[in-house]
Amino acid sequence: MFSFHVGNLYSETHEKEMDLVSTPAFPLGSKQYSKNDITKFDGELLKYKIGFWIFKTVGIATFKCERDGDSLVVTIDACTTGFIDKIIHRHDIYRTTMKIEDSTNRLIPVSSYQKKDKRKKERIMITNYDYENNVCNYKTWRNGVIHKEGSIKLEPDASDDMTSVSYNFRNEIYGEVKEGASFNITTVYKDKFPNFSVNVRSADNSDELSKWKDFFPDIKYVVDVALDPEVLDSKEGKLVILFTEDLIPVGYVAKDVIGFGDLYGFLVEEIN
Repeated sequence: MFSFHVGNLYSETHEKEMDLVSTPAFPLGSKQYSKNDITKFDGELLKYKIGFWIFKTVGIATFKCERDGDSLVVTIDACTTGFIDKIIHRHDIYRTTMKIEDSTNRLIPVSSYQKKDKRKKERIMITNYDYENNVCNYKTWRNGVIHKEGSIKLEPDASDDMTSVSYNFRNEIYGEVKEGASFNITTVYKDKFPNFSVNVRSADNSDELSKWKDFFPDIKYVVDVALDPEVLDSKEGKLVILFTEDLIPVGYVAKDVIGFGDLYGFLVEEIN
């Protein structure tokens, strides 16, 4: 629900409360790195408040990126807070390790760990990518008991997961991010539809942006994403992401999330 970068490898059915932080090292809207420079993600931490309807804070999500030798490790930690936490406690942790392709700086997933706590139910999934044999192996647990294990064949240029897609998009690996650009990216979840479709709009031409500008005056792009609804626990899998010129995701709206309606997130802290 909250970790919108996270996807499943299989399907069981087949106010101004929000204070933006602009750090001296990396102020919002600044140009610090060249295109395709992977070092811009090293040490990045993005923290979001999550809300819906009139409730401005029902959860917190952090995205932390760290360099580990020749790899990049992204940890997503999202949890409910306040009265919502007492009703529908959720705590999701997703950690993915990606190797850096030397020639392109493209991030390729190597392994991932996912843990979901919902009330008293715990689900864990561990995934490992075997590129020599072109397979992705996964194993899942429910409340400490092995539930399912298997493998998925990897196709050429179809090994991205939702985390690597997100960071590769921000690093413009798939092409330049500009007004009118469209990308259709095939991920390891290739049997899902839509897989990962992206359309980029200019914030200047977005009528819906007026309600965001008080919070984020530096929005450059409005990006419409269509992906497997199961990833978002939503009806149609529609996600709108707000980016600065430097492709910092400062806000998002997950459309029609089951049980919530439109679920939105605001960037409240950025460290790099």
